[in-house]
Amino acid sequence: MNDIEEAIRWSGPAVVVLFTLGTSESFLEENDFEVAGMKPDDVEPFRLGADPEGQRGVVQSYDLTFEDDDHDFVPYLRECLRRASAEAAGIAWLAFEGSFHYEHLFTDDVADKIYGYCVPGAAPVAIWDDAILKSDRWKCEIGEVRSVMERDFPMPQRD
Repeated sequence: MNDIEEAIRWSGPAVVVLFTLGTSESFLEENDFEVAGMKPDDVEPFRLGADPEGQRGVVQSYDLTFEDDDHDFVPYLRECLRRASAEAAGIAWLAFEGSFHYEHLFTDDVADKIYGYCVPGAAPVAIWDDAILKSDRWKCEIGEVRSVMERDFPMPQRD
């Protein structure tokens, strides 16, 4: 078992946390997370509170719980990211429980806690290798996601 598997199983069953930042306020339905016969045992959607510095967009999260975690998660998660990004009309990403904070979206200090993303117009990326998450290359990729966020969801100007 690698660190990613341990992190998503910290509470027992595997829980994948998928976030979205976009313009759409609609949630994906539970059946939207069924891909090629694979689906979570439970899907819990959450609307996160507004960004204290001025909301960049609609932020939502989904806890996808798998009692049986003997799955090939990478292709499954790529498709979930693609669907979530499209539904949100924005960015979707996978991150470990407890790693979300508005001030640290896609920064170097949380890059190794993000294990997948999808930005509009690009192919989804899902990583299941701890060494990649700790690499400078991965920090650079997450920095590129931040650039997309800053372009598409800029912080409101303060007076």
